[in-house]
Amino acid sequence: LVARGYFQQISSLNDHVTWRSGRMASDDVALGPNGPRLEGVVSTYTASAFGIGPGDQVVFASSISDPTRVTVDIVGVLEPNDKHEEFWLRNANSFLAPLPLNEPPDPDVRIDPEDPPLALFTSYEGMVGGVAEAYPGSLINSDWYIFVDKQGLLSWSKEKTRNRLGGFEADVTDAMKGAAVLTGIEKLLDDLERRSFFASVPLLLLLVVMVITVLYYVSMLISYLIRSREYDVALLRSRGVTTWHLVRLYALEGVALALIASVIAPFLAMGAVASAGKLGYFSDITNGALLPVSLHWMPFAVAALTGLLALAMYVVPAVVGAQTGLVAHKLQSSRPPSVPFFQRFHLDIGLLVVGGLVFWELRSRGQVISGGLFSDIQVNEALLFAPVLLLTVVALLFTRFFPLFVRFFSGESLAIVHLLAGTSLAILAQTVIVREFGINASLEWVWEVALIGVIAAVYYWTSRTERNLNRTAGLAAQGGLIALLIYADTPASDDIFYVPTIAVGLLVPLQILFIMLTKLNRTFPVWASMAIWHMARNPLRYSWLVLLLVMVTGLGVLATTVGGTLDRSYEERIFFEVGADLRVTGTRTSPVAFNEHLTTSYSEIPGVTSVSKAYRAGGNVGNAYVGNSFSLLAVEAAKFPYISWYRDDFSSQPLTGIMRTLQSGVNAETIDIPEGAQKLSVWANAKEFYPNMFMRMVIQDSEGTPKTVSLGRMQPPGWALLDADIPDGLMWPLSLISVQIFEPIFGPSNRTGTLLLDNIHVEFNDGREPQILDDFEGNNEWIPLATSMISTDTVGITKQAQHGGRQAGVFSFGVDTDQGVRGFYRSPSGGPIPAVASASFARTNGVEVGQSIIVNMTGRLLPVRIMDTVDYFPTMNPTENGFLLVDLDNALRYLNSITSVSKVWPNELFVSENPGSEEEVRRLAKRLAPSNDMIQDRAALLESIRLDPLITAGWKAMALLAMGVILFAASLGYVTYLLSFSAQSSSEMGFLQVLGMSKRQMGWLLGAEHLAVAALGLVIGTLAGFAMSNMMVSALAVTEDGEPVAPPLILTTNWAIMGPIYFALVVIFTGALIWTARATSSVELNELSRGERG
Repeated sequence: LVARGYFQQISSLNDHVTWRSGRMASDDVALGPNGPRLEGVVSTYTASAFGIGPGDQVVFASSISDPTRVTVDIVGVLEPNDKHEEFWLRNANSFLAPLPLNEPPDPDVRIDPEDPPLALFTSYEGMVGGVAEAYPGSLINSDWYIFVDKQGLLSWSKEKTRNRLGGFEADVTDAMKGAAVLTGIEKLLDDLERRSFFASVPLLLLLVVMVITVLYYVSMLISYLIRSREYDVALLRSRGVTTWHLVRLYALEGVALALIASVIAPFLAMGAVASAGKLGYFSDITNGALLPVSLHWMPFAVAALTGLLALAMYVVPAVVGAQTGLVAHKLQSSRPPSVPFFQRFHLDIGLLVVGGLVFWELRSRGQVISGGLFSDIQVNEALLFAPVLLLTVVALLFTRFFPLFVRFFSGESLAIVHLLAGTSLAILAQTVIVREFGINASLEWVWEVALIGVIAAVYYWTSRTERNLNRTAGLAAQGGLIALLIYADTPASDDIFYVPTIAVGLLVPLQILFIMLTKLNRTFPVWASMAIWHMARNPLRYSWLVLLLVMVTGLGVLATTVGGTLDRSYEERIFFEVGADLRVTGTRTSPVAFNEHLTTSYSEIPGVTSVSKAYRAGGNVGNAYVGNSFSLLAVEAAKFPYISWYRDDFSSQPLTGIMRTLQSGVNAETIDIPEGAQKLSVWANAKEFYPNMFMRMVIQDSEGTPKTVSLGRMQPPGWALLDADIPDGLMWPLSLISVQIFEPIFGPSNRTGTLLLDNIHVEFNDGREPQILDDFEGNNEWIPLATSMISTDTVGITKQAQHGGRQAGVFSFGVDTDQGVRGFYRSPSGGPIPAVASASFARTNGVEVGQSIIVNMTGRLLPVRIMDTVDYFPTMNPTENGFLLVDLDNALRYLNSITSVSKVWPNELFVSENPGSEEEVRRLAKRLAPSNDMIQDRAALLESIRLDPLITAGWKAMALLAMGVILFAASLGYVTYLLSFSAQSSSEMGFLQVLGMSKRQMGWLLGAEHLAVAALGLVIGTLAGFAMSNMMVSALAVTEDGEPVAPPLILTTNWAIMGPIYFALVVIFTGALIWTARATSSVELNELSRGERG
């Protein structure tokens, strides 16, 4: 027996193994006639593979021609105590069951390249005193594995760890020139930094929104405080107090408040951070203890800067607003401005333009992270303010259009409808012109634009007329013209005309609604009319409150939606990556062929309900070197839908439908070989003599193992019987799957020709008559093997040169071969293998559903027919060139019919488990797997995410803080708003009581006015929050490598948090309003008559 092998020595080996027989090798080295003689031990795997054990001898030589020999006496067979322990680098197979060597053997040595090497352990003295003496010029690989104290590393910072590793490497390389230090700690730190960076981006975004919301709340409080002091300040100004006096007055007050807050805030923050360790989110990390905190200058610096900012916000507006006297103050109070300053200077429009540019950049970039390599990746800070811009713009635009809506519903003005009509008609006309010029530069747009102009003219005339008859005629004319416009050019839902067309279609209904509201306005109760009049007369009063409610509600929706969406995404990414409850894969160092025996071992694990085999490989469309690469996954289509996780949006039909597509086809019957058959035979007649061509047949046993049987060399022209014995060791029943001719060449041949075949049959040694497998008398069900992308081989039936019967098979072949093979096979599907392609595969390669193509798989050509497409599929990467899905049996039967040199086996398992048995199944599966890296367990990965502070705990703690900010800012903001209203409107409420308004009517008035405004703020903030979340989630959804996540995100809101927040706000708002109603209704009328209330 000749094999390749090598020596290896591991210190302390005896402490980590169990001796199945024999003992550890001693240090004795003796000198034999041809070289040293020493002792060695082998693993149970090596002992079984080579049939050796204690008492046997193994002779090593550097080459067959080298006279020096190292004789090794096998004295023991070992087995690891725990093949996954740290001593074996968690993969004992790399030492005990190594993979076949990549180096070619000597030219005069013939061995199977798939045979493993003989890995033999010896002692240190045996290695140095024996092997080194025999081959003094040979080289060895010397490795030191150093295990570090993980707990000690926890006390080091990242910078300290990097510095110490660098110093250690420098010391080692100085002491041993050419040595290299390899460590996973450096990669671990890089991965931690990368993950920390990408995980911090959503937190940073939420933090920006929270900070801006708090600053806005402070601004609102200061605004109401300044407004409450306007009368006193105006009185002081009329008494001669200068601006400098006011600055000192406000500054002294502000410094005291800011100083106290800046000193206390850092300690409160550190206490809150430490207490967060008690939260359930961190309990598994801290074991219920406090989070560790340390004194650092940064919190105090931030507190100081925040205090200075708050001081400026307090002093500057107060001084700037204190420039009017008492008379001007009275005049301003009696005639409040109807247009706020930001509308007067069109700041809201400018902010809208800026926001549009920011969102355009966000949509162009696709994410808030910019850069290339990790060192250059950074957050685009401007894009972090996109949510705040959206919320602010929405709130400011609301204050601009709110009075128009109020006047419309009160029946006072059609201004909002006029604005809608002018905008929508102008956009329609402009887009029509641009579209027609962009298509063919024709004048077909003229009549459509003319129709739009006529609609505008009729609308203008209808709005100006006062006679009911004319108005009715105008509305009818508008309706007809608009119907004609829509009928002539009905837009699709994704067309740019869609929204303007909808707006134009609403013009007539809105005008009719306005006429009805005008009539109904006279029947409104007094409290409703007063509420509408208040909102229309002084909309500026509500701007602060609406802005605040939009901000806090948008913050809540953002926190719960982004958090809920990312939580779901993290879970579904694991579902997508694993594909089932548990997936067993091969690795680069431990490839595994899951034959029937190994598959059965996994299926017999307690708790496993089902096991499905799969085959994963890479391929090319076209030439193997220049064609588009892709991934292929072959699954057991009948079992996979009941094991795998799938989402409805991955494809147009459910997973069961996709799997049925892979099983579609004729389902041709197999050619079964009767049990007990001893010989496989066929009559063959070649039209020419091919002396270097061989006839072969491929049979398959019950376990799916293919076996190629050579029937011998082709004979000269004329019918000749070719036969061969059926090999032993196959599991019956057997079936014939392919008939082939083989030439020992690679690539095209210079031979073409025709081969006649008849009466494929089997023979028996027990006296039974030969049995025909295929006499070619019926319909042809054979399919030619693909030998090239444009294969010309054909197989059919002929009646002209039969051997027996009426017909014979005829195989015409061209020059192309697949690894020297040409022939035909029995396709289970009746043709090319049914396949489902990813949309990216179809797009990249320009294929369509129903099209047949040939792909290159593992050096073999595979014909497939695209039956359907999917966007995503579990465990498959949809990016780049995409993937193909096929049925496992169809794929392996074809691939294994090509050659007998290397068989294709399933290399993955998908496993489903009973609920609650995940831990036990994972433990037993790891025992079967050569390496822990081969086991992907969904439950374990989900648990790791739950315990990851960078993913779950950090975001949930931040979301909890956001909920606190929402309740605090919204509640106190609304209460402050009501207090300001009560102070400013007490006189008005008193006069209304004098005029006869009851307390019930007063309550309805306050409710209709203030609860309606609060409800509008909450609704607008909610809608804006969803729009903002929809934009930001996709921009934040990147993997740790900065790539888009798969599967795509589905917007998910955590209503378990947001629902109670809405309920609490409604309760607080209602309670505050009831208190305000009671306070305003208890005004002393005698005080009003004396002018003692403002």
